[in-house]
Amino acid sequence: MVRLFINHAYMSMQNRMIVKSASGKDTYLIVGKWGRARDALSLYSMDGDRLVEAKQTLLSVFPKFDFYTDEHKIASVKKIPGLQGLKKPYYIVSHLDWIVTGDFIERQFTVKHHSQVIMRVEKHYSFQGDFYSLNIEREEYAPICCLLSVIIDHYSSDRETLWQQYKKEKYSLSFMHPFIFTKPAAKTSFLQTAADCAKIKETLTRRSCRNEH
Repeated sequence: MVRLFINHAYMSMQNRMIVKSASGKDTYLIVGKWGRARDALSLYSMDGDRLVEAKQTLLSVFPKFDFYTDEHKIASVKKIPGLQGLKKPYYIVSHLDWIVTGDFIERQFTVKHHSQVIMRVEKHYSFQGDFYSLNIEREEYAPICCLLSVIIDHYSSDRETLWQQYKKEKYSLSFMHPFIFTKPAAKTSFLQTAADCAKIKETLTRRSCRNEH
């Protein structure tokens, strides 16, 4: 079994994510963006090798991502409405025959292959901040499980309303999607206005004197 940790603050912010081992060693780096078709989220080893990539293929309240290793598609994950509609959704990972169920509001969910547990995810709280623990049964599943956990966290129902999710244009991480700020319009103070009035008055006075002469 492999146990990994992801800081919840970085899952909520526009930043790079570092996945750590139980001993605190940096294990993986996650960067990328999502929210538009063909956006991608990638997981790298600390040596710089890309191990797995998740590409968004469906823009919806119930989105879909395809997972690739070396440009070879290995799985697809999609959010599915449950028996109670939007209140009890779950996720399916096709090709691998995984299903993800649990309490997504409390951030506690399980990934299974039929009756076999693939991964358990739980949110924990400490003085160092909130973080997720990922208990993965097989080490070779760790890269895809890390990306899967990040995607599920982002689309958890209590982060924002479904309508807000629908309106959201993008969600990005790190330098791959820079911020664009619009320059605010300059404000005119009372002193500036008074000075302008004085100049106008002075101009009119000069013109009046010229006309008299």
